[in-house]
Amino acid sequence: MGEEEKFAFNFPTSRGDHSEPDNENNPYVEELDERAEEEDEEEVEYIEYDPAQELQNKRPDKVPSFEEVEIVQGVSLRKGRVSGGEIAELLNDERASTNDLIPGVYEGGFKLWEGAVDLCKQLCEIFKLDAEKLKAGETTGDLEGKKVLELGCGHGLPGILCLLAGADVHFQDFNPEVLRQLTMPNVSENLSRMTMGRRRGSTRFFSGDWAHLGELLSSKGLGGHYDIILTSESIYNQEAQWRLLECIKQVLQPPHAVVYLAAKSYYFGVGGGLKTFRKVVKEDGIFEVKTLSKIQDAASGNVREVLELRFPESIAPYFL
Repeated sequence: MGEEEKFAFNFPTSRGDHSEPDNENNPYVEELDERAEEEDEEEVEYIEYDPAQELQNKRPDKVPSFEEVEIVQGVSLRKGRVSGGEIAELLNDERASTNDLIPGVYEGGFKLWEGAVDLCKQLCEIFKLDAEKLKAGETTGDLEGKKVLELGCGHGLPGILCLLAGADVHFQDFNPEVLRQLTMPNVSENLSRMTMGRRRGSTRFFSGDWAHLGELLSSKGLGGHYDIILTSESIYNQEAQWRLLECIKQVLQPPHAVVYLAAKSYYFGVGGGLKTFRKVVKEDGIFEVKTLSKIQDAASGNVREVLELRFPESIAPYFL
């Protein structure tokens, strides 16, 4: 496996226990509100990018180098590496060289979080993906042609795995710089290793905040569109959890679509985690939650899980 990063959020300030979100004094909420007031137009950007065309044009390297990340035995993906200094330059903010989260500026997309790899492993198990099938381009009936959205994608490895298996995948990240300098090159790099001539799923890329993403996607005919939504390490604070859930409800296709979410039991210093997310989902009352896997991190004492969210079976008759 590629270098494994121990979980550590690096923040510019520490605000102690965030068990209850303080929206009055939360700079994250304030900055989002300021942007909403300043911009009446779309808060989400659709970025045109054709990986197939990039390959044909002998894709120029947009990141310094790539490295292998082993998912399961025999299955590995490649990801780009971007240094702290390069991140600061790309975002025009020196704080980004040492901080994984800067409210309203940067959401940690340049870092490969453990949950993304956990989610990839789970997808391999669910859809029985192996190295020979992926390299040869043998699509699986369960993923071929499926409409997949990865929210808060960063490196995009879970979405890329689905793309290699024949799905049509849309990628979203808060920062357009992450998409252009990391996600897109990762997509091209991994597609370049596939057998030529096989069907490739389509891709689209969106940047911006979840608070506006669902509305924009719906305006483009993508409301209630997706069969599968993927997301990892995206529930680190409670305010983000509500925005994520509202976005999912707008674009997930009932009644049989599914969400696969990877996260930690708790996130030090920001108040989010699996316990608070389960509470949010229960209060909302739309989805049923099931734990697919648990991973105990001996170094930190934290627990990582992969969850499955589904609509209740009882709603199925209403969509016949």
